[in-house]
Amino acid sequence: MTDFEPSWESIAPLLAALHGQEARFDDGALLIAPTTGAAGSILSMHDGDGAADATLLAIATGDIPQPPKLPEGGGIAEAPLGAYDAVELTVFGRPAAKGRIAYGSSVAAVGGFEFAVDDAEGSLGAAVVSALAEQAFLEGAEWLVTLVEGDPAEVPAFLGEGWAPAARLRRKLQ
Repeated sequence: MTDFEPSWESIAPLLAALHGQEARFDDGALLIAPTTGAAGSILSMHDGDGAADATLLAIATGDIPQPPKLPEGGGIAEAPLGAYDAVELTVFGRPAAKGRIAYGSSVAAVGGFEFAVDDAEGSLGAAVVSALAEQAFLEGAEWLVTLVEGDPAEVPAFLGEGWAPAARLRRKLQ
């Protein structure tokens, strides 16, 4: 675990916003539903034994290398999109990778990562994460968090090094 102390009530709405979803709390569990009214899921902290369904990872914004290391012909575009901001990495004008960020008071959530090209070594994703961290720092966020599926044995390569588990979560379909 990290020195970061997650406040579920402040982080969960940010995670929901990244995916265009709404969040509400019921007995400490987060109910996440798509804004379309379709079925959603219930996320709650998992402190017990056994594997978790998802893991909240955290890193201090200052621990992510800056500036973003762009590939040859690479460029970063940023756009505010309501509840979250988007960052897109292009290579020679073509989309290569993108991610989203939602801001809280001292924490920002990142997610919605998509890759249009193969990123086996994680360099494209690392550039996107670096750009997101820079935006978070400029907005006053001290920490970045992201949600990954499972009880990870390893952090996805594109996130880079330094991310640490901050909370384990259970998921139930609603």
